[in-house]
Amino acid sequence: MVQSSNQSLYRAWASRNRWSEDLRCDCDEPATFSISRTDENPGRPFRGQFKKCDFFMWLDPPLPNKHYKETMWKLYVELDQAKENKEMHMQMLKVLKLMLVMMVVMLGMLIVLLVVVNKD
Repeated sequence: MVQSSNQSLYRAWASRNRWSEDLRCDCDEPATFSISRTDENPGRPFRGQFKKCDFFMWLDPPLPNKHYKETMWKLYVELDQAKENKEMHMQMLKVLKLMLVMMVVMLGMLIVLLVVVNKD
């Protein structure tokens, strides 16, 4: 019974061109792209328009069982953490580059100072 239900959900999902860039809702507004952050549908892409008509549709087929949902949620959390780590590392890289520039300037000043002292 569950398999038959999943098959009918998949057929209904597959019957529309969900990835079309000009996808519009029933009131002719553009349907924007987003990613679900819910426990029930983790990381699933969807299109929606919630200003006028509450248009909504998933862009992928439904997840078949709890195992897939848990796996998707875990991957989604790991991806989020990786993005946060990347941002932190990019900030650290900027600081290190600034420190390197400051050290080069200080080294240049030290060389000039040594040249001036050795002339006297």
